[in-house]
Formats: sequence, C-alpha cells, structure tokens
Amino acid sequence: MAGEQVGRPSDEARSMGSIRMCIDRRLSVDRIPAAERAAVEERPDNLRLVPFRRGMGPSRARMAIIVATEWKPGSTLHVRFLDGEPIVKQKVEAIALGWEDHANIRFVFDDRADAQIRISFREKGSWSYLGKDALQIPVDKPTMNFGWLTPASEDDEYSRVVLHEFGHSLGCIHEHQSPGVTIPWDKSAVYAYYALQGWSKEETDQNVLIPYSPEGMQFSMFDPQSIMLYAVDDRLTVGAWSVGWNRELSETDKSFIRSRYPEEAKPVEALTVGQPVAGEIGAAGEVDWYRFTVDQAERYRLGTSGSTDTVVSLHGPDTQTALIAADDDSGPGLNARIERELGPGEYFVQVRHYGLTGVGTYQLSLERG
Repeated sequence: MAGEQVGRPSDEARSMGSIRMCIDRRLSVDRIPAAERAAVEERPDNLRLVPFRRGMGPSRARMAIIVATEWKPGSTLHVRFLDGEPIVKQKVEAIALGWEDHANIRFVFDDRADAQIRISFREKGSWSYLGKDALQIPVDKPTMNFGWLTPASEDDEYSRVVLHEFGHSLGCIHEHQSPGVTIPWDKSAVYAYYALQGWSKEETDQNVLIPYSPEGMQFSMFDPQSIMLYAVDDRLTVGAWSVGWNRELSETDKSFIRSRYPEEAKPVEALTVGQPVAGEIGAAGEVDWYRFTVDQAERYRLGTSGSTDTVVSLHGPDTQTALIAADDDSGPGLNARIERELGPGEYFVQVRHYGLTGVGTYQLSLERG
C-alpha cells in the first residue's frame, strides 16, 4: 500500500472521472449550533443519547449527545429548481417521489421561494446537505446539486443519483462509512482523486476514509445493495475490493426509512408514580416517549426492568428538547436508572434501545424519594 502523502493529482487520478462518488456537504462550524437547535425543535427524538464504554469493568457507560437531522414524519417538503433544463427537472422529480412510497413524507415541486430543498445542476459533483441542515443555507443557494446529469444521461444514472441525494435530504448518511464494513482504501489514490474535487486531506478523511463511530451502536449489517452506498472503484482500493452501482432502494433502505418516518407516530404516554408501564421497541430506531407532572420539589427515581438493553433520558421541565439526565446501565443488568431532584413542571422520558437495530420489551417505573 502506498503512503499517505498528498501532492499533485496523478494522471491516473485525472482519468477517474467516471467514479462519480457523492461529495458530502456539511455545515460550517458556526452554523452547527443553530442547526441542532432547529432539528430538536422540529423533532425531539433527533436528540439521541449514545452510550459508549471504554474497556471492561464496573464503571458505568458515559453518554454522548448526537443531534440527528430528520424532519418530522408527515412533513411536506417543498422543492425548487434554481436552474436546469425542463426534461432533466422532470426526470429528477419523477424519481425523487419514489421515497414517498416508503416514508411518511411529501415532496412538492412547486418552486416556492422559501422551499426547503433547492436544486442546481451548475456546481461541481453530486451532493446534498443532510435533512434539516438545508434550512441553514441562504434561500438563494442550492441545498442539492446534480453536476453531471444531462438530457443524455442514462435512466439508470438518474435513478441511482437522484434517489441517493434525496436520501441525504431525509437525513440518511453514507453506507460506505458504516462501522459494519472495512474497506481497504488505497489512501494515496483516494487523496489524489478527491484533490481533484478541491478537497484537503482532512476533508477526505472526514467524508470518505473515517467510518462513523460504532460505540453504543450495533451496526451488525452492511447493506451492499443500499442506495446510500455509491460504487467504490477498485482503483481507490488495495487489491480487487469494489462495489458496483446501486440504482434502486434496497429492502433495508425501505424498512429503515419507514421506521424513521412512520405513518403514525407513537403517542406520548402518561407515567404515574408507583405504576410501572409496559413498553416495547418494536422496530429498529424506534423511540418511546412518556410524560409526568411534578407538583412540588422532590427526589424522583426512573428505571427500566427486563432483558432489553435500554437507554433512558429525562427532559424538561415543560419541554421535550431540554436534556436533564441520561443513563444506560446504572440499573440491574442492562437496565437504565436515573435519580434527580425535580421542581414543579411537566417532564418527559425518552426510551430507546442501546443498539441501532435492537428491539424488545421493557417496563418503565417512576418512584418518589
């Protein structure tokens, strides 16, 4: 394997235009706080508590906070074309609507000035901002780009690129950065190729070479058929490792997006002191919410029981978006436990599975003292 020096792109890298991998667009650091606030206000379960453990032993898991970018299920997303030829725009619209068959979301192509998704064909590469991050982009700038689609492009090319980028617009990330797969990247070839896109070594590391962290998540399956996996050319890897083009939504894509944008959201259920409730994480990524009211300041204990590995967080008062505490394994076995002094107000409890794909039943209880 060659070294990691980044210099002038080689002739071989210049010849690799046909690879056409998606180029991530991420918000600048100064826009991230506003984007996270907007995402949690839109959908409280965008605030995700991820437990992670360091080594073995009796020490409890620590928690990391991740703010996702998904829209509220049932949202109508307006789409505006900033430029482009009529036949190209018609094809993009027809293919993008395929996501509606599996997600409780609606795309309306009406060219509204305040459209959440704005498409151009003039910039370099193919890319999209993730989910609600698009709201942080000035309304006269694109949030999605199709740099190589033309009237002469094959229908298969339209399908794979448009479905992929609209997956990003719903908050889906790249499958090639899943912790469930180890790609034998030829780093010098990757750096040279992305240098042609104007990327630094650090940007290439972040968007291509470094996988998402597996800590606290169970990425047990890598989906080589996912529309969110662009082809990996063997000229960018060591040996003959490669992945071909995916042009349709895989069965995993369909079930995942259905779980994230369900037809009916689970209600926020009442939780009463001394009356445990039975709950179930019935689908991968599902989240349960509960509420209870405190009349006077007192100490309260929240906890789960059962064999399901739960993660519990406490929010409030009087809002689902303000985090008070979170826990993974402080209760018996794989159960969560939280104790806090709480003042008057309404409080909310979020319960999710420790694993990204985990399901199971549990009991949640609330006690005083």
